[in-house]
Amino acid sequence: MKIIVNQEKCPQNHKCPSIAICPQGAISQKNIYALPIIDHTKCILCGKCMRFCPKGAFEKI
Repeated sequence: MKIIVNQEKCPQNHKCPSIAICPQGAISQKNIYALPIIDHTKCILCGKCMRFCPKGAFEKI
C-alpha cells in the first residue's frame, strides 16, 4: 500500500500545504505549479496528508 497524489483533484496552483504537515518530510514539490511528489521510502502511511488536504488529492492505493 502507498499514498499517491491524484492529479485530477490537485489544483497545482500553489505550494502544497500538506508538505508542512508530513512528519517524515516525504512530500516535496519541484515548483509551486507542480504536482506534489511523495517519497515512498520516507512515507510511513500515517495519513496526515490525506486528512489535511482540502481537495482530497492524497489517496491510499
